[in-house]
Amino acid sequence: MEKTIPQLNLLSVSSMMIRNRKHIMLITFIGLVIGLITSFIITPKYEAYTVFYIPANNSISKSVLGESNLEDFMEFGSEEQTDQVLEMLQADELKDKVIQKFNLLAHYDIKADEQYPLTKVRAQLTSNTKINRTDYLAIKIAVKDEDPKIAAEIANYMSFALDSMRTLMQQERAKQAFDILAYQYQKKQKQVDAILAQLSSIRAQGVFDYKAQSEVLSEAIIKAETQLKAEEARLKVYDLNRKDLPDTTYIKAKGRLEAARATLKSLQPTINTFSKLSGKYLNFEAVYEKEKEALTNLQLRYENAEVDLKKSAAQKFMIDKASVPEKSTYPNKLLVMLSMGLSAFLLACLGFLVKENSH
Repeated sequence: MEKTIPQLNLLSVSSMMIRNRKHIMLITFIGLVIGLITSFIITPKYEAYTVFYIPANNSISKSVLGESNLEDFMEFGSEEQTDQVLEMLQADELKDKVIQKFNLLAHYDIKADEQYPLTKVRAQLTSNTKINRTDYLAIKIAVKDEDPKIAAEIANYMSFALDSMRTLMQQERAKQAFDILAYQYQKKQKQVDAILAQLSSIRAQGVFDYKAQSEVLSEAIIKAETQLKAEEARLKVYDLNRKDLPDTTYIKAKGRLEAARATLKSLQPTINTFSKLSGKYLNFEAVYEKEKEALTNLQLRYENAEVDLKKSAAQKFMIDKASVPEKSTYPNKLLVMLSMGLSAFLLACLGFLVKENSH
């Protein structure tokens, strides 16, 4: 004959539990006792945590030396920047710093000569550490350890190591920018010096201020030419009336005419030099002003890059610094006891259910 498989339903299960209630209650009680004993046997762990905000990744020179009233300098990091920091906190580089700092191989009782010791100690540190972002974009680092002091020290050190890592990364980028700007600044300075040397050479030859000199020379030429024409006209009049004039008057008139000619002639070399070099002077002066402005802009950027390279700011706004916890947070004795009791209850129900339906 074929064996009929009984149909299970809530009513049949409830009836089974009522019939075997004493045994089920006893087994459940035993599970609770075992859970209570287990909760005391498990080595307790203490949890310490630190909470901080990440500042925005803004240039120190722009934030402090700019005209933003320090708004950028005091600004919290965006969600994206916070997520980037969370990635950094999960990096093996930071874990290795913690492992070395606190000699976690020995602390976790992992032998250096056993297989994959570094992997094991990293995994143990990861299981003891919880890093997450709060609802308000702060970062919380919670560390569990059998030693409450070590738990607090690791939590605080991780935030400190993060600060150092971010500062180092920013300074590496600032160093690259500084080197580029230093090269460009020095190159531009040489260009400006070369142009200034050309201007100095032209000035040494007599052209040093085009506008002022052109005005003075124009006035001098006009004056000399006017004087020469006046003396020539006066001498012509004297020639017509020479017999009626004293010899001294005529001689003085000729002297003044020669003096006027000499004056105009003496201006000629200066005029020739000015005409020859003024074009070059104007060209070099225009280029010099343009390059000097470019050099000033480069110098400002160079100085800002130097500030970014040599100065650093805190990479976090600390909210809560980890302190030594006074009581353990693991294991949760009530939770362990209830879990064991519930497991015993379910196993007892399942066992009696199988037993009754096997007949």
